[in-house]
Amino acid sequence: MKARNLREAEMRSAVTMLLFAAMAAANACCAPTSAAGLDFPRFQEYPAGPLFKGPIAQPILSTREQRNYGTKIREGLSKGVGVWNGSWRSGPRDTRGPNFAGHYVVIRWGCGSNCLMMAVVDAVTGVVYSPPLSGVGTELFVPIDPRSEQEIDFQPDSSLIVLRNACADFKSRSSCGTYYFNWHDNRFDLVRFATVPNPR
Repeated sequence: MKARNLREAEMRSAVTMLLFAAMAAANACCAPTSAAGLDFPRFQEYPAGPLFKGPIAQPILSTREQRNYGTKIREGLSKGVGVWNGSWRSGPRDTRGPNFAGHYVVIRWGCGSNCLMMAVVDAVTGVVYSPPLSGVGTELFVPIDPRSEQEIDFQPDSSLIVLRNACADFKSRSSCGTYYFNWHDNRFDLVRFATVPNPR
């Protein structure tokens, strides 16, 4: 009986150690952090390939929501409407062609007060991708904190995209902050989450 109890205690201890190790690994990547004394990801740390200068492919609108906003996406690709570089704060500077990660076109448009939508289109293939933190059925919606400015930063020669004042879950204020994503293998991977915006 004692041997059995000892084995069970050892198993519980091993499981606990594994859980702590998993939590530590997760925290090393993406745990909420504060801005003080922390090195934030920088665009130059995530270089992309050369800027694509060929003809822009027609968008492949594969979901209902993409088709609902097909005009916005097509106008972004053909006329540069809603396509600009850098921060939302710098204001629209419509330009045709790739503006993110070498050969992608980020197209943004408003959907009412403090509402933002966005599509990421591969200029080479025409495939349309969803922005980070979007959900099924609302896959073009960017969940920016309605109490704040709509701030998104990215660069043509980098695969890093930064969402400031974003909320993964509007029910929990602890999920609101600055999200750093790396575009890799046709998806956004979370690099870091900070509970306060990165000061400039």
